[in-house]
Amino acid sequence: MRKEWLQKKITVAEAEAEHMVNCPRLAPTPVAFGFNNARWREILAEMQETDELWTFSSSRESWQQLSGRSGISLVRDGEIIDSIVSVMN
Repeated sequence: MRKEWLQKKITVAEAEAEHMVNCPRLAPTPVAFGFNNARWREILAEMQETDELWTFSSSRESWQQLSGRSGISLVRDGEIIDSIVSVMN
């Protein structure tokens, strides 16, 4: 993940609210990040007190070339530690 892709700082609650998935095969109630919930929980388990969550999106050119990605990154001391991709094209 590239630092220049970072867009805005968000909270855990905001990230989960934006990525709730309704799927009866998965669970009777909405699940954060759907079938990627286990991956999301891994990221949350990595978080330390001063860490931040940021939304990210690759460049406009990458989207135009059908190789775009967006999601959430875990940032520690200004460095991207981990990420979860929520949209790809």
